Amino acid sequence: MIWGPQDDQFPAASRDLFLNTSYKMSPDSDRTGIRLQGPAIERRTDIEESIISEGVIAGSIQIPGDGKPIIILGETVTGGYRKIATVIAADLPLLGQIKPGDELHFVAVSGKSAYRALHEMEERILRFEEGLSA
Repeated sequence: MIWGPQDDQFPAASRDLFLNTSYKMSPDSDRTGIRLQGPAIERRTDIEESIISEGVIAGSIQIPGDGKPIIILGETVTGGYRKIATVIAADLPLLGQIKPGDELHFVAVSGKSAYRALHEMEERILRFEEGLSA
């Protein structure tokens, strides 16, 4: 994952907790989002509780009022919760393989590393397609 777009609205202790926690996929998850079970992530107390709804992309990790992260999949187009981080594009297919009760954790990477991982995934797909046509 990469930080943002609103990671600055969470104290350092919350960001550390987010990175150092193994979460479990909740049975309450659905095609719009993967709800995670684990410790609540708290936002900074010196900012407004709610934000204006805005566009979200697949992989956005929202933190609702209860502090339990939700990974947005593909069906949602707007959201009104702060987004602490975003799952990198190369890892999005992995989200389709987890099931309720499975554990996952987050690793922060740079934008450059995220781009490299996406490029490598695209290269693997291209080689696979070439193998099919051979």
